[in-house]
Amino acid sequence: MLTAPLQPLRALRSAWRAMREQPLPLLGFSAAAWGLHGLGWALVAAGDWIPSAVLAALLHGVGIGLYAGGLLWLVEGLSRAGLALSAGQQPAWRELYRWHGRSSRHLACGLLTLLAALALTALVGFVAWSLVVFLLPALSPVPALLALLACAAVGLSQVFNACLVLERRLSPSQAFRRGFVLLEHHWAGLLQLVALLALMTSLPTLLLGLLGEALVAGLGVPITVLAVVAASPLVAITTTSAYRQLLPELEGQAPDQAELNRSDR
Repeated sequence: MLTAPLQPLRALRSAWRAMREQPLPLLGFSAAAWGLHGLGWALVAAGDWIPSAVLAALLHGVGIGLYAGGLLWLVEGLSRAGLALSAGQQPAWRELYRWHGRSSRHLACGLLTLLAALALTALVGFVAWSLVVFLLPALSPVPALLALLACAAVGLSQVFNACLVLERRLSPSQAFRRGFVLLEHHWAGLLQLVALLALMTSLPTLLLGLLGEALVAGLGVPITVLAVVAASPLVAITTTSAYRQLLPELEGQAPDQAELNRSDR
């Protein structure tokens, strides 16, 4: 099958136009989700200072729940908004703030699957590195490099995981496998996309944070937080716009859906 290459810069331009049309709802939702995420972190940190073991455990449990829930809410909400905007539609904002049951659970399982795959890859790489260090010390960098490349490949393959789960309504295992098919066909474009997303997130955040700290001591952290809040919607919409470029190819793979469903039983 002939595939069109990914065009990350075109996706970024589309995302920027969408951001200019809907700045306040996107930034407001990003701030709310990051605020919930930060509240979870604050509760976990506060639990370390509580002398009561029971209260500390309670704060840790609630904090971890809010920490993970805020991250899931952020990913799902911005992905839904990006999918709508990249399709030329107005997002139903009330849909971003509520729990979506099955699709939300699938997205959470997909994120956990990614974390488990990365952990397993790192573990295998560590074991291989330990054996090589013991048997052939001169070749010890080789398994470490291979493990790093394998982790990068797993991460790249799941860039569109949220889009596949939320729009294509694939199960976590189906979306995980489909991600590797996309990696096989579009590894160069995915690498460019991830590099662009990392650059557009880290560079303004670091520069603004350093500038704020240089102007007023202690101002760097709040400015960095604001920069992350502002960059998150742009990152999400750029990702969904890039996903839209592959939609004809994904729709051309629809006959394989029955086979995927059988394999998940």
